[in-house]
Amino acid sequence: MANVLQVAYYRGPLVTRARMLESRGHHVTSVMGNDEAFGLDAAVIAAVDSIVIGFSAPHSVRAAMIHWFKQLYPNIPVVALQLHGAETFPEADGGTVSDDPEVWLPAVASTLKKSP
Repeated sequence: MANVLQVAYYRGPLVTRARMLESRGHHVTSVMGNDEAFGLDAAVIAAVDSIVIGFSAPHSVRAAMIHWFKQLYPNIPVVALQLHGAETFPEADGGTVSDDPEVWLPAVASTLKKSP
């Protein structure tokens, strides 16, 4: 079982993604937006195996969140859910354009932090 942190920007997608991840056996910690993510205890973040960044915020907001995680927690993979194919997040370890669970769940699974 992996520990996944998701940063969502609307409640509906937050709940849906949490349920989908939990259905795959993952433990999920969810926060609404960058401010809640910034406020998380460092031990909570350090314990996750992957971070999922939702697509329902402007690119600059999500890019700032990815940058913050990669600066402070470089060994934790970050998966960016993209709004469209032209959108890129160079600092993310993975990404997918689709909100279809059959597409984004494998993207998360493929980036899970390897246990030492």
